[in-house]
Amino acid sequence: MEKLAYKKRVMDEAIIHQESIVSDFRQRIKEIREGERQTQDEPQEYDQQAQENESALSINRISRELNFVIEELNFLKQMKTADNIFTEVTLGAVVKTDKMTFFPSVSLEQFEVDGNTLFGISLEAPIYNVMQGKKKGDSFNLKGQNYKIIDIY
Repeated sequence: MEKLAYKKRVMDEAIIHQESIVSDFRQRIKEIREGERQTQDEPQEYDQQAQENESALSINRISRELNFVIEELNFLKQMKTADNIFTEVTLGAVVKTDKMTFFPSVSLEQFEVDGNTLFGISLEAPIYNVMQGKKKGDSFNLKGQNYKIIDIY
């Protein structure tokens, strides 16, 4: 069935997208560490301890974000919803509305599959809370924006 094949591609692209974010965070940490090494080799015109503290704080902040993104990636990899067609909004459904297409899973934001834009939303997102359990043809509203569900699978 075409919808099942599309859902498989959605799941694959969601994982690739999340892996790319993980890679970006790791690269940023690596760049900060390399920058620290370079400044240690150069004459100091500023407080080196303050610079090292700032770098450590940046690495800690990015590391916390990286850990969160890795948790979401692991959650995506454990989802077993690509082989199911859903009739209501739930985890792993593809939800086409008159405005955009959602993929309730993790907070992926925007990603592309076969030229279509999807928005990955977490189960904690306010929009998921108002659409959860809705069926094809139902409508929902968030912050004054009305959405009509065109299809769910």
